Formats: sequence, structure tokens, C-alpha cells
Amino acid sequence: MVYLMSIIILLSILDIKDMKSKNQKKDIFVYILFMLMVAVLGLFYLSNPERDSFSEILLSLFGQEGGV
Repeated sequence: MVYLMSIIILLSILDIKDMKSKNQKKDIFVYILFMLMVAVLGLFYLSNPERDSFSEILLSLFGQEGGV
């Protein structure tokens, strides 16, 4: 998990610096949202890979069958 977070933070810093130099303020906001989503879902999966997937949990909330 430490490696995942390290890579996400390193890539984010490099990409945000590049976006700032190109004056892409709106893109920075969207980029940060996506990177936070990747980090949360990555931690969710890596904390226990044997549990139900995120998509199965969402489908069960909507009353659909979600898996085997």
C-alpha cells in the first residue's frame, strides 16, 4: 500500500507542476478528484482482496445480483 500511495503522490506532484505551468486550473481540480478516487479504491482493494468488489457492493445496494 505504501508503494501505491508513493507512486500516486509522485505522479500527482509531477503532473500538477506541469499543469500549473500550462495554466490549466480546471484540469488540476479534475485530476486531483480522479487521483483521490484511484487512491481510495486502491486502498479498498488492497486492504482485503478477498472481500466483495466495489461493483458487487453497488449492485447489491440497487437490489441487483452482484456476482457468483
